Amino acid sequence: MYRFKGFDSAECGDSMSALEMMVNAWMEADHPRIRHVCQSMRGDHILLSFVYEETRELEQRVATQTQSAALPRFFDDEFVDERPTGSHIPVAPPIVH
Repeated sequence: MYRFKGFDSAECGDSMSALEMMVNAWMEADHPRIRHVCQSMRGDHILLSFVYEETRELEQRVATQTQSAALPRFFDDEFVDERPTGSHIPVAPPIVH
């Protein structure tokens, strides 16, 4: 699931280095998979907006899908090579001269 996180430079006294430290601390702590980022102005303040996925959620979803994935039919032990049953489907393609 996508999530949203916003940072406002007003929260850190409009200090660019303090804003950078806030963003870096969040990234180091949460390891988000960032999908979209936007920078905009609100008066004299910088707003940074992130749309992201939590790495832990993403890893759990992949692990669940991997565990529950059924094998395709061609790996089934009981697979039998079947011939077409419809009369309109040729067994072999027609010869083209």
